[in-house]
Amino acid sequence: MLKKIFEVLYKIYGPQNWWPSDSDFETAVGAILTQSVSWRNVEMAIHNLRRVDLLNPKKMYECPEDILENIIKPAGFFKVKARRLKNFLEFMKNYDFDFDELRQYDTDTLRNLLLSVSGVGKETADTILLYIFKRPVFVVDAYTLRMFKRLTGKDWKTYEELQDFFHKNLENDPDLFGEYHALIVAHSKSICKKKPVCDMCQVNQEGICEKATES
Repeated sequence: MLKKIFEVLYKIYGPQNWWPSDSDFETAVGAILTQSVSWRNVEMAIHNLRRVDLLNPKKMYECPEDILENIIKPAGFFKVKARRLKNFLEFMKNYDFDFDELRQYDTDTLRNLLLSVSGVGKETADTILLYIFKRPVFVVDAYTLRMFKRLTGKDWKTYEELQDFFHKNLENDPDLFGEYHALIVAHSKSICKKKPVCDMCQVNQEGICEKATES
């Protein structure tokens, strides 16, 4: 089922080239800023950071928090997110702001280290693991929960339960996981929206969806 869904989505949307960034640090910043807001808003905040040369961990670490708040304001919840960025930077300082210093850790250890940072939750940690460290960890977001509740007819209770469904039924491949996650986002924005457009859904036309009429 999962492979078939991927094939259908890939045929429709093609490669998504995620995560859109110019550096590992920019990817981490995007993962933190995208919490509870659209990517378009994040892009505006990242543009602001790039314009003042703050997409550098050492420079952002040295930037006063109130100034950082103003720069990332388009991303919403800017006070909370500025603090979360600062928390992440305090963590990165322990490794000389070098992501390569963290590559030595196995996936479980690295995930626990990331989750120990205040403001870094499961989705953010797994995004960093997948798109920066290329670990085979499937990212579960609100789009994934909504879409696969409809597709499977199952009310997934926890993040780990749905994540495990992907881990057990797909190849252990970070490139596949990254592309699949991006395709889920694309389909959820265009077709499998809060009010789904089921009659235009090619996944539904393949007879895969269990709850195509759910609103």
